[in-house]
Amino acid sequence: MRTGLRSASQTQGKIEAPGQQPLAGFAFMALCAVVFLALCSMTVFYSLHVYLGTLGIGATQAGLLVGVYSLSALLCYAALSARIGLHNAFACMASGLAILLTCNWSYLIVQEFWPLLMLRVAGGVGIFLLLASAMVVLVAIIPPGRSGQAFSLYSVALLTPYAVMPALSDLILPRLPSQAWLYALSSLILLPAVALLPALRRRTRSLLIAPAVKHAGGTNWFAALPRGPVLLLLLVNCSYFINFAAIFFLFKGLALERAYPHPGLFFTVQMAVMVAIRLLAGRLFDTQPASRLVCGAFVCTAAAFLLLLLTHSHEAVLPIAGLFGLGMGFAVPPLNSLVYRISAPDRRPYNANMMMLSINLGTFLGPFAGSWAVEQAGYTGFLSAEAALSALTAVLFLALNPERALRHVDQASA
Repeated sequence: MRTGLRSASQTQGKIEAPGQQPLAGFAFMALCAVVFLALCSMTVFYSLHVYLGTLGIGATQAGLLVGVYSLSALLCYAALSARIGLHNAFACMASGLAILLTCNWSYLIVQEFWPLLMLRVAGGVGIFLLLASAMVVLVAIIPPGRSGQAFSLYSVALLTPYAVMPALSDLILPRLPSQAWLYALSSLILLPAVALLPALRRRTRSLLIAPAVKHAGGTNWFAALPRGPVLLLLLVNCSYFINFAAIFFLFKGLALERAYPHPGLFFTVQMAVMVAIRLLAGRLFDTQPASRLVCGAFVCTAAAFLLLLLTHSHEAVLPIAGLFGLGMGFAVPPLNSLVYRISAPDRRPYNANMMMLSINLGTFLGPFAGSWAVEQAGYTGFLSAEAALSALTAVLFLALNPERALRHVDQASA
């Protein structure tokens, strides 16, 4: 089937959208800033699992409360992502920001399980509206042949909050009356994002590649569900985020058990390595085989989990964080690029949001199943399970290699 895609070799040169508009201009940078600020307000919750324990909520229930945020977003992606297009993306982004502002302040008064559950569900709806709409805008301004670099740069905005906010939260928390105040004050971070939206909407109009794209999946959701290579990529992406979310939300409990000092620095090191990879190796994602990058990434991640399991030394924690960053830094850009390049143009926004669905499934399963594993088998069982999942994912990707589908696309488009 001819999809009109061009391979990376056909589009050398600097990153530009149609009309000679540079991708890294105001619109792209403003979109990244909005996403960055929203995730800053979200990543202060890295210690939520520990905080819930101080409220008398059990480990598995706490894992559910952490993960249901992503489960709520996942259900929204499954049911509503095909209905978000360029015609309503900015209205959805504004609604999402309003919901997040309200939810974060509500932690000052909500401290029981069921009200917290409803609050987390509402927050998941808010982050869905924001990130799904941002993805629709993003795929509209990606020029052909630069998808790997574009997603690499965009992922810096997604990753940097994970590097900054855990350590910053640990510094701020002792100066606040309670942890709930930390979550409430994170709402202030969203105000600049609200201010950016009108200008972003005006400037993006001139950059849109396909302002009238018909979205796949709008009428027959079952027929639109991804299959074949795209489905495999979604599963691999889900596996990645199970690992990512599990270590992010459960590491502080492990750090307290092992008396690691400054647990937030673990993520500063991990994310610094990941951001450096995305910034310095962007062209690599468009020139190297995705199978090599993805498999190597999951093998590194498995090794990092094993080292964290076997090594209790305080001095080894930050080098292990660097290994996590190396493994997790190389996986996502080639996965996103493959989905983008394999998909027909009219399915790119829909499949991109299916990738977001798989992210939310992973970030639900990671803390929820991880909390259950910790409760049943301690952190030893948890780390062992994560190492096994990473290794099995590498084997699955290598055996089925969805990159072969891209070669068929290139041949059909030639």
